[in-house]
Amino acid sequence: MEITSGGTPGPRLADHLAVLDNNVYGRLPAAPRAKVLAEMFVRAGWRARASSWTEYEVEHEWVRIELVEVSPDERLFSGVVDPARVDELGAVFAGLGLRYSIELWSDDRTSLPRELAG
Repeated sequence: MEITSGGTPGPRLADHLAVLDNNVYGRLPAAPRAKVLAEMFVRAGWRARASSWTEYEVEHEWVRIELVEVSPDERLFSGVVDPARVDELGAVFAGLGLRYSIELWSDDRTSLPRELAG
């Protein structure tokens, strides 16, 4: 599947979440390249688009994250997630066979209400 800057079909982030600043950050150690990750999300029913030559944005109604390659064996992500569904994001990563760490920050970014790892 070719992911272009125009994107692939799939659900878009809900409007009430699209106006929020980033509230979720994390790592995907030993993950495949960002393009391969984006293709994995597309096969799981997510929307994806290339946002640069090496970075990809993936989204669903309740989450939008940017996948960034920082080294040959590690990917970072940041974006917006419905705080009530952050556990579901962990479950998605686990379902794709990925190790992960997730930080969910408050709206004003002054507190770290949740950390997850798997």
